[in-house]
Amino acid sequence: MRLYPASVSAGRAWLILTLAACLGVSACSPGPVGDADGELVIGTLLPLTGDSSEPGLAARDAVNAQIVEIAAATEFDDTQVRLVHADVRTDGKLLAAAVEELIANNVDVVIGPPTHGQNSAVGQQLAATGTVIHLPLAESTSSQARMMADAVLADGHTALALVTGSSTATDAAAIFTERLSENGGSLLADVELGTTEEGRFDPEVAQIAAAPSTAIVLLGLADPQRFVDALTEAGVGPGTRTVYVVGNTHSVSPTPGLRLVEPAGSLADQVVDRLVIASLASAAAGTDDPSTVAAQLSSVVAGETACASFANCLKELRENQTVAFSATAANAFTSDGQPTQVPYRLVAFTPDGQVNEELTRIITSS
Repeated sequence: MRLYPASVSAGRAWLILTLAACLGVSACSPGPVGDADGELVIGTLLPLTGDSSEPGLAARDAVNAQIVEIAAATEFDDTQVRLVHADVRTDGKLLAAAVEELIANNVDVVIGPPTHGQNSAVGQQLAATGTVIHLPLAESTSSQARMMADAVLADGHTALALVTGSSTATDAAAIFTERLSENGGSLLADVELGTTEEGRFDPEVAQIAAAPSTAIVLLGLADPQRFVDALTEAGVGPGTRTVYVVGNTHSVSPTPGLRLVEPAGSLADQVVDRLVIASLASAAAGTDDPSTVAAQLSSVVAGETACASFANCLKELRENQTVAFSATAANAFTSDGQPTQVPYRLVAFTPDGQVNEELTRIITSS
């Protein structure tokens, strides 16, 4: 295993760190992106600097440790695995540059980024290569919309306002409307923020204030705290209505009346899960060719034999051809490696800003 020093190019705000586990191959010589060259290159898009860097750094360290287990298994024959970490934050231009840097490092698989707002842009950028497998960390907003509609109904709310970010799935409102109507409820306001989410939110807040909802769901906002502040200023914030914030909750101040919703599994667990899945699929394929690896994703997540670690899964894979990897941060995966049935922690707060254990609970996406 070789660790290459981190490097930051002049004038660039992203960080590239590579870590390689060479299994049966003495040299680490990358080939063109998407080529089968004996090296499975897995890139990650994680927040490694800035306010949200703590979970990103923990995730980076976790996958670096996981690569040691993958190297120790020595079952890749002539295939080696190389990790490339790129730093991402909320700035769209920096995100695009980070993805380009991964592509320049000839990645076969990209894991991340952690947020919905970034997923769509990354997916489009990678699709242009025609070869790179994308394993996003954020679950689809459709699944989250179904989960949140059920959660607010369980809390006794039948009159709801929905606020979505510009990149949130367009069917979120339809899902809320259907779920609520089936249970005697109504979606009274459906607000989509602009592409930048900058400036004041006077028209959007006025629309919500005019609707007699008892709960407001903020889904996929880049900076939900700013919108919570705008709601509070208008007298329709957490002090008067229950406000559910889904995603990007790290910068949201704990307040009674707020419900913060984030995956129960840590970011580190989510990234390690994806790394194991990609590595197992490459082992099943017997190559690092992305199209062949992609075709084997289902064989490592949808088989009949359950397994919980890379080494055990690889052993079972050799004997049974397919396995069902038991991930830490998701209860199941689709055939193309996307997480489903993801447990989330819905956190409520006491008047002094502490976690209200009585109202805090685990909810699961569908």
